[in-house]
Amino acid sequence: MADPHGFDLVGRGPSFRMAQRFGFNRPDRPRRIRKILLLILVTWVPLVLLSLVAGHAFGNRVAVTLLRDPVILSRFLFVLPLLALAEIVVERSLGVQAQQFLASGVVPAGEAVKLEAAKAEALRLRESVVAEGVIVVLAVAIAIIAQVVIRFGSEESTWKRSDAGITLAGWWYILVSLPILFFFLLRWFWIFLLWSRFLFRISRLGLELTPTHPDRAGGLGFLGWGLASFGLVLMAISAVLSGSLAYEIVHRGSSLNILKYHIMIFVVLAIVILHAPLIVFTGRLARCRFRGLLDFGSLIGDHDRAFNEKWLKSQGSSLLGSAHMGSLAHMSPVYEQVERMQLLPWDKQALIVLVAAALIPMIPLLGTVTALTEILSMLGKFVV
Repeated sequence: MADPHGFDLVGRGPSFRMAQRFGFNRPDRPRRIRKILLLILVTWVPLVLLSLVAGHAFGNRVAVTLLRDPVILSRFLFVLPLLALAEIVVERSLGVQAQQFLASGVVPAGEAVKLEAAKAEALRLRESVVAEGVIVVLAVAIAIIAQVVIRFGSEESTWKRSDAGITLAGWWYILVSLPILFFFLLRWFWIFLLWSRFLFRISRLGLELTPTHPDRAGGLGFLGWGLASFGLVLMAISAVLSGSLAYEIVHRGSSLNILKYHIMIFVVLAIVILHAPLIVFTGRLARCRFRGLLDFGSLIGDHDRAFNEKWLKSQGSSLLGSAHMGSLAHMSPVYEQVERMQLLPWDKQALIVLVAAALIPMIPLLGTVTALTEILSMLGKFVV
């Protein structure tokens, strides 16, 4: 569970306080489901109703009807609910990681005051009305600039823009639905920046890293597996891209073979960006490894010299049944453990989770080149 006293970068801010007044952000299942349903009701349902009235929900009055637009289907029926559900996982994960710095001894007791100061700064910025106000303005501005000024996706007639101009559903999308989506995405970006800033401040403390720690990261390995908590956020962002790629394939004649490089670049960039905040510990880990190699190298040297004095230069000493012989075999693995120490606290299992989260929303794109029955058959072989 997260720290009950405090380090919650997710369930903070003016928007969360406002939601709490309406009973949407309390940690029980009915309220969370109600929150997701409300998001769909505000962002998706009006688009359907307005498009039905205009005759743009289905049929052939426009080239791209609402119910044949994968961008809209993915964004408001999949992405927004995922971003809302991700709050549960990330909130607990960041709280536990913040606790672990002190609980594990990586941050010594003498630096506890500075650790609390770093927490307080992050929480103060998260509570900033100005910061969330900027996010709201940016969300609305980006939606208007993209759809009205730059006019993305205006090459063909759609439920958003027909020959007569922007439709009522299009205006709702531009002024309400899209800004809400951008607000959620930008707020997650802000939370990630605050967490990165917090880690930077921690990296400047007098950390007590252990070169022989079994996580091979000096005791910071929990930061690597903690990244897996951002899997739902990454899956949501990937679904945004997947919907856009599906639109290019279905309505603009592109192919998955051409767009596969976009997917590869996205996955690599996503993994690099998520691990980027951990780079601040690379210098400390490198120094810890170097000092560990020197210290254990000297210790092993002293041990070997003492071993030679006792067993090779002394006369009449019996090797049979001696317990001291085992110490020679035990020293080398310790040195090898230090030598394998990582300079970035990444975790293999967490990396697999993140890559899977980035690729799962891309699976529907396979339907453009392979029949659904074949995909299910291949999945069935793996299961069986």
